[in-house]
Amino acid sequence: MNLKKRHTSMKGLAVVVSVAALAALAAPFLPTVLSSVVAQTETAADPAGLAPAPQAGRPVTVELTQAVSRTITQTRTVAGRVEPARTVDIAFQIPGQIVHLAVQSGDRVRNGDIIAELDRVDFELALDRAQASYNLANSELQRAADLAERGVAADARLETAQAQFAQAQVQLRQAERRLSQVRILAPFDAIVARTFVEEFVNTTTAAPVARLQDLSEMRVVISLPEELAAIARATPDAFDITASFPAVPGYTVSLELRSFSTDADPTTQTYDLEFAITGEIDPRLLPGMTADVGIAVSADADTGQAVVIPVSAVDTTSRSEPSVWVYNEASRKVTRRTVRLGLPFENDIVVLDGLEGDELVVSGGWWRLSESQSVIAAGL
Repeated sequence: MNLKKRHTSMKGLAVVVSVAALAALAAPFLPTVLSSVVAQTETAADPAGLAPAPQAGRPVTVELTQAVSRTITQTRTVAGRVEPARTVDIAFQIPGQIVHLAVQSGDRVRNGDIIAELDRVDFELALDRAQASYNLANSELQRAADLAERGVAADARLETAQAQFAQAQVQLRQAERRLSQVRILAPFDAIVARTFVEEFVNTTTAAPVARLQDLSEMRVVISLPEELAAIARATPDAFDITASFPAVPGYTVSLELRSFSTDADPTTQTYDLEFAITGEIDPRLLPGMTADVGIAVSADADTGQAVVIPVSAVDTTSRSEPSVWVYNEASRKVTRRTVRLGLPFENDIVVLDGLEGDELVVSGGWWRLSESQSVIAAGL
């Protein structure tokens, strides 16, 4: 009896050991098998290998904000600098010695006035030499033509004389041109900002002699941050721009937009706008002076009561004009509406046109919306 129990116990122990050994051998292959099973299950559930797309009419949760009407003074002041209409560094086109510098810094010159002059002796001699060569070539050409006409000389001699005459003619024109370049004349009415040379020094080609500033129209340049630049680009006529100058007290002028640089400064992330000063220019005003530029909503656009919405509610993507998404409480859907913007202040922005002031607008999540999209309101 005891022998039989012992045999049964040994048999059970052998079975346990066998199972453990099989488990140890199969352990390295279980992750692969399980992964294969899971992959097959997922493939069966999604044969295309893609996650299920969201339903087209599925509501999107967005934040809503009430557009309100407020009485706001729409003004901003930015710093600017005065610049001339154009600035030119003029130089000689030929090398030589400067014998006469006719201007000094601060002088006013008229179109055609002499700025500086080179020693002309060498250029006059070069012109005389070219003129002599031209006369000789012309005589040789006439002689060769007469001989060829009488059949005494070959045509080759005539062709050589014609080529030599053409070369002499070009050299004469070059000498005349170089002699005319010994003077620098003012290309327009200007003020001499500074001079770079002195009399009796030798100058080289393209070395600047004087800097001229065209004051026929004075400009004011300002730099705007990107949020203001976007508004100024979209609605330039919605604002009245004026400038005053700390160095010229009592002088305030209106400005007219001349150019808008779309190349942002990589450091400050600002855009340069250039305005022209309208009306009579005060003689005290000089290039390089600072200006206080006031930006205000124009009288036509300013109604006293302004509609205000959060800056985050403005959708500026993929459209030439800014827009907002307006929520309809009855249908619980949104529609896009084009708006005209005023100046931002703090975290809000003024809407000049497009909203009445009692709408609910999407202030968060509008980038997920499409026209007549059903939404779930949040934030109220």
